[in-house]
Amino acid sequence: MTDKKGRKSSSGGAGTVTLLWVIFLILKLTNVIDWKWLWVFSPIWISASAAVGLGLLFLLVVGLILLAAIIGITRKDSKAVDKIKEMFRKKD
Repeated sequence: MTDKKGRKSSSGGAGTVTLLWVIFLILKLTNVIDWKWLWVFSPIWISASAAVGLGLLFLLVVGLILLAAIIGITRKDSKAVDKIKEMFRKKD
C-alpha cells in the first residue's frame, strides 16, 4: 500500500494481531479447536501487555535519568546549586 507521494506505508503489528485473533475466533466458533476463550483472545492481551511493558520500560528509563539529575544537583559541590542560589540572592 502506498500513500499519495508513492511511499510505502505500513499499519504496524496491529493487522497481524487482529488477523490472528479472527482466525482463532472462527476456529473456536466452528468447533475446530477446543480452546478456552482466554487463549482465543490471547493475541490481543499479549500485544496489549507488550505495549504496556514498553511504556513502563520507557518511564523507568526517564525516572532513572531524572533521579540521576536530582542527585547531581543536590550534591554539596554542585555548580548548579551555586548558580541557583546566586539567582535568588538579593542584589544590592
